[in-house]
Amino acid sequence: MAWARLVVTSLLIITPTWKIIKEPDNPIYVLGFIVTAVAFAAAVTVRWLLRKGRYATWIGFSSSSLDVSLVTIALFLFTFIGGPLYGVNSKVTFEVYFLALAATALRYDGRICAVAGGLAMAQYSALVGLVMWRYDLHDPALDLRETGIFLLVDQVTRLILLGSATLLAMLLVSRAQELQNAASTDPLTGIGNRAHFDRRAHAEHERARRHRRPLSVALIDVDHFKQFNDAHGHGIGDLVLVTVASMFNRALRQSDVVARYGGEEFALVLPETDLESARTKVDLIRGTLEATQLDLPDGKEPSRLTISAGVAVFPEDGNTLELLIAVADERLLAAKRAGRNRVVSGEEPKAPAAN
Repeated sequence: MAWARLVVTSLLIITPTWKIIKEPDNPIYVLGFIVTAVAFAAAVTVRWLLRKGRYATWIGFSSSSLDVSLVTIALFLFTFIGGPLYGVNSKVTFEVYFLALAATALRYDGRICAVAGGLAMAQYSALVGLVMWRYDLHDPALDLRETGIFLLVDQVTRLILLGSATLLAMLLVSRAQELQNAASTDPLTGIGNRAHFDRRAHAEHERARRHRRPLSVALIDVDHFKQFNDAHGHGIGDLVLVTVASMFNRALRQSDVVARYGGEEFALVLPETDLESARTKVDLIRGTLEATQLDLPDGKEPSRLTISAGVAVFPEDGNTLELLIAVADERLLAAKRAGRNRVVSGEEPKAPAAN
């Protein structure tokens, strides 16, 4: 989004730059250049903040509000310097509102679309009201050759168009979110899929690295899952996966990430969680699942639901996300070698001695 905004403002500044070179004494051209230059500087600043990893929701709201406000400021300045009809009958600057509103849809936040669109409509309504109150729009002295006459119906139409553009931006965001959710959700369990895990894990790892905070990753496997399918059928196998996913959803925080990593394997990302806390949390879920009674109508074994897990933590177990996942995977294999139904977060445990 930031790079697209920077490209657009770079293109928009070409015309006022050319005009001010041709007519440096024209105040309207000077003002147009200044306003566009401010928009360009704001785009550069936002791009810089994002490259530094400093994005926050307020940046989206403030930058989108600034975009529409700069258009309004330009129209107000045109009105006071060029004449009342230069602002309300602008044939170029007004259309920049639509670029600003289209850009809000790229933020994938309908609230930003609504705020920016509502602000544009309120500001332009204020401009029209001010022009109607302060100026005699039927004064024969007004030069109408460049601006045309003032028609209230045209101004109402402009407001309707702004409202329509806002609604379309919100609908586009809503549709994009639906598609993103569908692409990120495992259809069987309702939790995130592998793509969702990869995206969130990279984001949380970057945040942990930037703020020097712990981040735990866990890989979890349902023990003897193939036997559930072979003995009870795939319907019971699906029930096992749904049961495990539901348990994770109930036990984890909203800030934690749970995903179906593949087949009967699940993955967790636990922000702000050290190794011991992560191991305790996963082991608590393991114990709860072990005590869960499965409704198996055929009475066949296996009937116990257990899991094995491997846990790794940033930065002690690795600085990169790929290394963290590899360490967690090694510890998951260690848990299986040691007899399953356990959580490994350090050195490989010894297998239980034979009786």
